[in-house]
Amino acid sequence: MPESEIRVRRRNFWKGIALVAMGAALVGGMAVVAASQGQEKPSLAALYEEIVPAEGTETVYGIPLAWENAHLFASWYDVIRLSAKEAWVLAEALEPLRAPCCDDNPLSGCCCERGGLICNLVRTARGLGAYLVHQGFSAAEAQAAMIQWLKFAHGDYYVAKALVERKEDPVKYGLFKPENGSCYRNMCNVPLREGGCGGMGPQVIVERPKA
Repeated sequence: MPESEIRVRRRNFWKGIALVAMGAALVGGMAVVAASQGQEKPSLAALYEEIVPAEGTETVYGIPLAWENAHLFASWYDVIRLSAKEAWVLAEALEPLRAPCCDDNPLSGCCCERGGLICNLVRTARGLGAYLVHQGFSAAEAQAAMIQWLKFAHGDYYVAKALVERKEDPVKYGLFKPENGSCYRNMCNVPLREGGCGGMGPQVIVERPKA
Protein backbone atom coordinates (compact mmCIF):
# COMPACT_ATOMS: atom_id res chain seq x y z
CA MET A 1 0.00 0.00 0.00
CA PRO A 2 1.42 3.40 -0.92
CA GLU A 3 2.82 5.49 1.93
CA SER A 4 0.47 8.38 1.04
CA GLU A 5 -2.60 6.17 1.41
CA ILE A 6 -1.36 4.90 4.77
CA ARG A 7 -1.03 8.48 6.00
CA VAL A 8 -4.55 9.33 4.83
CA ARG A 9 -6.00 6.30 6.63
CA ARG A 10 -4.16 7.18 9.80
CA ARG A 11 -5.49 10.75 9.71
CA ASN A 12 -9.03 9.49 9.14
CA PHE A 13 -8.65 7.01 12.01
CA TRP A 14 -7.60 9.68 14.52
CA LYS A 15 -10.28 12.05 13.25
CA GLY A 16 -12.83 9.35 13.94
CA ILE A 17 -11.51 8.86 17.48
CA ALA A 18 -11.69 12.61 18.12
CA LEU A 19 -15.27 12.83 16.83
CA VAL A 20 -16.36 9.92 19.05
CA ALA A 21 -14.77 11.58 22.09
CA MET A 22 -16.43 14.91 21.32
CA GLY A 23 -19.77 13.21 20.85
CA ALA A 24 -19.48 11.42 24.19
CA ALA A 25 -18.58 14.66 25.97
CA LEU A 26 -21.52 16.45 24.37
CA VAL A 27 -23.99 13.73 25.31
CA GLY A 28 -22.62 13.63 28.85
CA GLY A 29 -22.88 17.39 29.24
CA MET A 30 -26.45 17.40 27.95
CA ALA A 31 -27.32 14.66 30.44
CA VAL A 32 -25.92 16.71 33.33
CA VAL A 33 -27.89 19.78 32.24
CA ALA A 34 -31.07 17.75 31.89
CA ALA A 35 -30.56 16.19 35.30
CA SER A 36 -29.99 19.57 36.96
CA GLN A 37 -33.03 21.07 35.23
CA GLY A 38 -35.17 18.15 36.25
CA GLN A 39 -33.87 18.05 39.82
CA GLU A 40 -36.73 18.23 42.28
CA LYS A 41 -36.79 21.10 44.74
CA PRO A 42 -36.45 20.05 48.37
CA SER A 43 -39.71 19.14 50.06
CA LEU A 44 -40.52 21.48 52.95
CA ALA A 45 -42.23 18.68 54.86
CA ALA A 46 -39.21 16.43 54.42
CA LEU A 47 -36.86 19.17 55.65
CA TYR A 48 -38.96 19.73 58.78
CA GLU A 49 -38.97 16.01 59.45
CA GLU A 50 -35.20 15.84 58.96
CA ILE A 51 -34.25 18.94 60.96
CA VAL A 52 -36.88 19.67 63.61
CA PRO A 53 -37.12 17.08 66.39
CA ALA A 54 -40.61 16.04 67.35
CA GLU A 55 -42.16 16.69 70.73
CA GLY A 56 -41.36 13.76 73.00
CA THR A 57 -37.93 13.15 71.45
CA GLU A 58 -35.51 11.73 74.03
CA THR A 59 -32.57 13.80 75.21
CA VAL A 60 -29.19 13.04 76.78
CA TYR A 61 -30.36 14.72 80.00
CA GLY A 62 -33.39 12.50 80.36
CA ILE A 63 -36.19 15.05 79.83
CA PRO A 64 -38.07 14.49 76.55
CA LEU A 65 -38.55 17.57 74.41
CA ALA A 66 -41.71 19.48 75.28
CA TRP A 67 -42.87 23.08 75.15
CA GLU A 68 -43.36 23.25 78.90
CA ASN A 69 -39.63 22.60 79.34
CA ALA A 70 -39.12 26.27 78.48
CA HIS A 71 -40.21 27.31 81.98
CA LEU A 72 -37.79 24.87 83.62
CA PHE A 73 -34.85 25.83 81.41
CA ALA A 74 -35.46 29.55 82.03
CA SER A 75 -35.50 28.94 85.78
CA TRP A 76 -32.14 27.19 85.48
CA TYR A 77 -30.76 30.30 83.80
CA ASP A 78 -31.92 32.36 86.80
CA VAL A 79 -30.74 30.14 89.67
CA ILE A 80 -27.70 28.11 88.58
CA ARG A 81 -24.39 29.67 89.47
CA LEU A 82 -21.41 28.13 87.72
CA SER A 83 -17.89 27.80 88.99
CA ALA A 84 -15.11 29.44 86.98
CA LYS A 85 -14.29 26.10 85.35
CA GLU A 86 -17.95 25.40 84.53
CA ALA A 87 -18.38 28.88 83.09
CA TRP A 88 -15.39 28.22 80.82
CA VAL A 89 -16.98 24.95 79.60
CA LEU A 90 -20.29 26.71 78.93
CA ALA A 91 -18.50 29.48 77.03
CA GLU A 92 -16.82 26.81 74.88
CA ALA A 93 -20.21 25.21 74.17
CA LEU A 94 -21.77 28.55 73.25
CA GLU A 95 -18.87 29.90 71.20
CA PRO A 96 -19.96 28.73 67.69
CA LEU A 97 -23.72 29.11 68.23
CA ARG A 98 -25.83 31.93 66.81
CA ALA A 99 -29.04 33.30 68.31
CA PRO A 100 -31.83 32.02 66.01
CA CYS A 101 -33.94 35.11 66.67
CA CYS A 102 -31.12 37.47 65.61
CA ASP A 103 -28.38 35.40 64.02
CA ASP A 104 -26.06 38.32 63.47
CA ASN A 105 -25.49 37.92 67.22
CA PRO A 106 -24.02 34.98 69.15
CA LEU A 107 -26.17 32.91 71.46
CA SER A 108 -23.83 34.02 74.24
CA GLY A 109 -24.95 37.64 73.77
CA CYS A 110 -28.19 38.21 71.87
CA CYS A 111 -29.17 41.64 70.58
CA CYS A 112 -31.49 42.31 73.55
CA GLU A 113 -28.60 42.10 75.97
CA ARG A 114 -27.13 45.31 74.63
CA GLY A 115 -30.08 46.99 76.36
CA GLY A 116 -29.71 44.97 79.55
CA LEU A 117 -32.43 42.43 78.71
CA ILE A 118 -32.51 38.89 77.38
CA CYS A 119 -35.17 37.21 75.28
CA ASN A 120 -36.66 34.04 76.64
CA LEU A 121 -35.67 31.90 73.67
CA VAL A 122 -32.01 32.61 74.40
CA ARG A 123 -32.61 32.41 78.13
CA THR A 124 -34.02 28.88 77.86
CA ALA A 125 -31.11 27.65 75.73
CA ARG A 126 -28.48 29.11 78.01
CA GLY A 127 -30.30 27.84 81.07
CA LEU A 128 -30.24 24.34 79.63
CA GLY A 129 -26.56 24.72 78.82
CA ALA A 130 -25.78 25.91 82.35
CA TYR A 131 -27.65 22.97 83.87
CA LEU A 132 -25.83 20.43 81.72
CA VAL A 133 -22.39 21.85 82.41
CA HIS A 134 -23.21 22.02 86.13
CA GLN A 135 -24.19 18.34 85.95
CA GLY A 136 -20.82 17.42 84.44
CA PHE A 137 -21.71 17.20 80.75
CA SER A 138 -18.97 18.14 78.30
CA ALA A 139 -19.02 21.29 76.15
CA ALA A 140 -19.83 19.17 73.07
CA GLU A 141 -22.73 17.45 74.84
CA ALA A 142 -24.12 20.73 76.14
CA GLN A 143 -23.79 22.30 72.70
CA ALA A 144 -25.63 19.43 70.98
CA ALA A 145 -28.43 19.56 73.56
CA MET A 146 -28.86 23.32 73.16
CA ILE A 147 -29.01 22.95 69.38
CA GLN A 148 -31.59 20.16 69.72
CA TRP A 149 -33.75 22.36 71.94
CA LEU A 150 -33.44 25.40 69.66
CA LYS A 151 -34.33 23.33 66.60
CA PHE A 152 -37.43 22.17 68.45
CA ALA A 153 -38.36 25.65 69.71
CA HIS A 154 -37.43 27.64 66.58
CA GLY A 155 -37.58 25.11 63.75
CA ASP A 156 -38.48 27.63 61.03
CA TYR A 157 -35.09 29.31 61.37
CA TYR A 158 -33.14 26.08 60.95
CA VAL A 159 -35.23 24.95 57.99
CA ALA A 160 -34.68 28.34 56.36
CA LYS A 161 -30.93 27.95 56.88
CA ALA A 162 -31.04 24.50 55.29
CA LEU A 163 -32.83 25.94 52.26
CA VAL A 164 -30.18 28.65 51.88
CA GLU A 165 -27.46 26.00 52.06
CA ARG A 166 -29.26 24.24 49.20
CA LYS A 167 -29.23 27.48 47.17
CA GLU A 168 -32.96 27.92 47.64
CA ASP A 169 -34.83 31.10 48.65
CA PRO A 170 -36.75 30.47 51.92
CA VAL A 171 -39.24 33.20 50.99
CA LYS A 172 -40.46 31.05 48.10
CA TYR A 173 -41.32 28.40 50.69
CA GLY A 174 -43.26 30.78 52.91
CA LEU A 175 -40.39 31.25 55.38
CA PHE A 176 -38.25 34.24 56.28
CA LYS A 177 -34.57 34.52 55.47
CA PRO A 178 -32.39 33.42 58.41
CA GLU A 179 -31.04 36.94 58.90
CA ASN A 180 -34.59 38.28 59.22
CA GLY A 181 -35.19 36.62 62.59
CA SER A 182 -38.08 37.12 64.97
CA CYS A 183 -36.28 39.95 66.80
CA TYR A 184 -36.24 41.94 63.56
CA ARG A 185 -39.91 41.23 62.85
CA ASN A 186 -41.15 42.70 66.17
CA MET A 187 -41.87 39.22 67.57
CA CYS A 188 -40.04 39.55 70.89
CA ASN A 189 -43.27 39.14 72.85
CA VAL A 190 -44.84 36.55 70.55
CA PRO A 191 -45.19 33.03 72.06
CA LEU A 192 -42.49 30.48 71.36
CA ARG A 193 -45.01 28.18 69.73
CA GLU A 194 -45.75 30.88 67.15
CA GLY A 195 -42.11 31.45 66.24
CA GLY A 196 -41.53 34.36 68.60
CA CYS A 197 -39.00 34.95 71.36
CA GLY A 198 -41.39 34.10 74.17
CA GLY A 199 -41.19 37.51 75.80
CA MET A 200 -38.43 39.28 77.63
CA GLY A 201 -39.76 39.15 81.16
CA PRO A 202 -39.43 36.56 83.94
CA GLN A 203 -42.34 34.49 82.62
CA VAL A 204 -41.77 32.62 79.36
CA ILE A 205 -44.67 33.03 76.95
CA VAL A 206 -45.00 29.60 75.42
CA GLU A 207 -48.47 29.99 73.94
CA ARG A 208 -51.38 32.40 74.00
CA PRO A 209 -53.83 32.03 76.88
CA LYS A 210 -56.80 29.92 75.92
CA ALA A 211 -60.05 31.85 75.73
